[in-house]
Amino acid sequence: MNQSINGIFYKTYGKNHGYVLVFLHGYLESGEIWDNFVGYFSDEYFVVCIDLPGHGKSKGLSEDATLEQMAEAVIMVTGKLGVPGFHLVGHSMGGYVVMALLEKFSDRLNSAVLFHSTCYSDSDEKKSIREREIELVRNGKKELIINTSIPRLFASDNLAGLTSQVEVSKKIALKTSDSGIISALNAMKARPDRSHILAGTAIPVLLAGGRKDNLIPFETMEKMKALSQGISLVCLENSGHMGFVEEPELAVKELKKFFDSNLECL
Repeated sequence: MNQSINGIFYKTYGKNHGYVLVFLHGYLESGEIWDNFVGYFSDEYFVVCIDLPGHGKSKGLSEDATLEQMAEAVIMVTGKLGVPGFHLVGHSMGGYVVMALLEKFSDRLNSAVLFHSTCYSDSDEKKSIREREIELVRNGKKELIINTSIPRLFASDNLAGLTSQVEVSKKIALKTSDSGIISALNAMKARPDRSHILAGTAIPVLLAGGRKDNLIPFETMEKMKALSQGISLVCLENSGHMGFVEEPELAVKELKKFFDSNLECL
């Protein structure tokens, strides 16, 4: 079911019977990116896919938007749905929003999954890259960013077999407004290091990373795993940054195993 509240668009799948999964997409994505993945879960869970502010069909924020504001949009949607607690999956930038939620609204989370994401802040080099992308967008070169960035989300040796999926990702990215892109880049660039939040969280956390990820080395995932004994880690050996597309069966298996072991009836 497609719905919106205060300009934030979301889709729901399945029946609200107590076990709720919320999926958050990444940068240059929307909830549409999960369309072929959430069907594996909707028979067992009530699934909510949210278009984060400035992406998909959701209204944007100001250029100096923060990930905390995106987190508040998630809380607004789940509150509207009458969901007091939920299991949360965040892909890439969506994982940064998960970390903001862990810091500000941990009482609302039953568990959390960082899917090809990190708790750490941007390096100086990464901040410079984001600044260059902002300038490209301002100069009308959004397509250049998309045509360069989207293929890098996939493992190099998966590209030939996933041509149609790459094109779908490009089409979704092209729907993102210039202002939405700039807002997201500024928010990601300004995010703090939240490794202490991850290390100290009391809720179960799963890290899912790709061995062939071009953006987040798997060694970074292992570094996060070492922060706490309460953190689990799964490696998608044949995936880049898009494991739910590149290895969907394995990703579903590992996520279900994690959720099933940490269910809390709401």
